[in-house]
Amino acid sequence: MKRNAFILIMFCCLINRVLAQTSIVVPAKPIVTDTISISYNTNLPNSKLKGKETINVRIINYLQDGSIVKFHKNLRTINNESSAKILLPKLTAFTRLEFYTLNKEDESATQELIIYENNKVRPVKGAYLDALYGSKPDTAFRLEVANHPDNYYAYARYINVLAMDKDPQLAKNQINGLLKRLDIISETDTAVKTDAGFMATQCVGKAKMGELSVAKSNLFKLFDAYPEHAETAFAFNIYNYEYYKSKSKQIEEDVRAKIKHIFMNFPVAAIVKSANVFEYLRREKDIPTLAFENALLPQYSSGEMPYYALGNLPELYIDRNEKLEVAETMLQEAIGQYQDASIQHQYRLNKGHYQMHVSLLLYDLAKVSLAKKAHQSAILNASAAIQILLGSNVEGNFLPLLLQLRSNAYTEMGNFNLAMADYEKLYRSGSTMVVDSMKRLFPLANLKHKSFQEYLNTLKPSNVRESLNTIANFSGTDMKGNAISLSDLKGKIVVLNLWGTGCVPCIAEMPELNKLVNEFKNQPDVVFIAITGDNRERLVKFFKTRKFSYRVINNVANTTAIFNTNSLPVHMVIGKNGEILNRSIGAREDIHAFLKGIIAANL
Repeated sequence: MKRNAFILIMFCCLINRVLAQTSIVVPAKPIVTDTISISYNTNLPNSKLKGKETINVRIINYLQDGSIVKFHKNLRTINNESSAKILLPKLTAFTRLEFYTLNKEDESATQELIIYENNKVRPVKGAYLDALYGSKPDTAFRLEVANHPDNYYAYARYINVLAMDKDPQLAKNQINGLLKRLDIISETDTAVKTDAGFMATQCVGKAKMGELSVAKSNLFKLFDAYPEHAETAFAFNIYNYEYYKSKSKQIEEDVRAKIKHIFMNFPVAAIVKSANVFEYLRREKDIPTLAFENALLPQYSSGEMPYYALGNLPELYIDRNEKLEVAETMLQEAIGQYQDASIQHQYRLNKGHYQMHVSLLLYDLAKVSLAKKAHQSAILNASAAIQILLGSNVEGNFLPLLLQLRSNAYTEMGNFNLAMADYEKLYRSGSTMVVDSMKRLFPLANLKHKSFQEYLNTLKPSNVRESLNTIANFSGTDMKGNAISLSDLKGKIVVLNLWGTGCVPCIAEMPELNKLVNEFKNQPDVVFIAITGDNRERLVKFFKTRKFSYRVINNVANTTAIFNTNSLPVHMVIGKNGEILNRSIGAREDIHAFLKGIIAANL
């Protein structure tokens, strides 16, 4: 009797588990030609999305060549069940389905599907490439090459993961072993040497081993043989990353020339969609606007243009003073996606993303207005961006640009007092470069001071900012084992740098930061502190080959909460009373001048 009762209970539990599955995908083992049926049951107790808002599915398709195609679809709700049908893109290898509304995600309903060959026995080539970035990359690599021994591109992707996740020496040993394995294969089958995946692996492997000249040779072979392939785009990104890490320079001119050729002649090439390519080429005046449109407009129309690049083509139009009406429309549409919150949930963006990207889009919109002599519109857009930025981590990055633009608009309108007020804010924040502009405006503004120098002497940094807040206390241990906390440094200006040994832009900034420390070495009231999450062992290895003059501390708990960021590098200047004087997120070429100006203005 007890046995029967136990079986009955287990049977009921099994039924409940099946019934409690909020999302269902049919077929469970799809092939590339399949149309997938997706459903979400809003009436179950564990359903987080109850159907009061439109339910969407975020469809992320990982293709066989490692590229990604994303799109979103609204589910149609009938009798508590929301459903849709989708046709898998050609050459899909793996698909992830994520369910959400404008206000909520249901991560427990996420579905992941490996795509199979027509026999539904063997996964298609590339089915495990995304899993390389999961918790078991070694297993994913073995499964991929077991099913498809000729997928040499899997080696390139795996090598990149090894270099990121493993001890540097262990990673190099393993990478060297993989390259030797491919050498043996190519000795018996010379045709392998012309395979795009094989060539990409040679480039990536040699770059990760520090052999940049050999890696570059393989990259150029890829440029010539496979200009449109995803393997070429991947190899370029990895090579350029390692070059930047080694040389602290963005891109070599001969590499830029190759990229330029591909951009102009192969607008659908995978490399054209690479995050940095637009930035590398946007100032190349001999690339016609039409070439940029051929490359970028299809990404806008298909929804493939990522959220952080929505301003790219409008910015090009603004820089070239062309199609300003089109630029204005595109920017307004992009801002609209943030204002109705649709883009936030498509990409899982947070408040920090909103502050940065909406401010930039508004800044671009203000530039359009200024170019069209619509001064009031320029002022309104710049002011809206400033309001969004205040108190954010990117305030130091973009606030000076916005104040400068708004001041220009006021000046062109003849409102010299308001123009001077914005210049005052810039000057007080440490931007001494505005002095000449202020001097030109001084006779035109209605000010009570007898001379410009008298006026300038009244601008003290103590009343510089209305938006300042303080930072929570933190503590940690420096490389010598000494404890340190922010509260111990009250009365001093503290220059903070959040960084990591795996952050290439952080490393690239170090020579300029070291120069800054040296310039203030005789100022006891200025302290330079670098905070990292790396452990001491990794730091010791890192500093065997690099110098960083900041006082480095680690083991700082809750850095994300304290500094309100997940990005690196971050720079903050803390005043003598613990107030945040300025902050900047991300690498910047003017970091030395930026920090020096803030420090000098507040000493």
